[in-house]
Amino acid sequence: RAWAAVAVMREVAKKHDVSVATVALGYVLAKPFVMSVIIGASRMDQLEQNLAATGLKLDADDLARLDEVSALPAEYPGWMLERQNAGRRPAPFVPKA
Repeated sequence: RAWAAVAVMREVAKKHDVSVATVALGYVLAKPFVMSVIIGASRMDQLEQNLAATGLKLDADDLARLDEVSALPAEYPGWMLERQNAGRRPAPFVPKA
């Protein structure tokens, strides 16, 4: 799964002419529940790549692809509860015409 994520990040990086590190940080920063990221740089070029993430604008397709490739599988007991509750959900309301 990790290599699949890296492959997608490489494609997105090429599309935006940035590094994979910039895409990775930009993706995390695009999440509304993320307030900050912790960066690590030992060279000036790494710092510049990290800072470039603040200006990276990923489009909806980029975000969807990255979401899909990085999605974690459901873990126990979540998957079991989801399956058990499936029949308990009411059908969606459909107004009569």
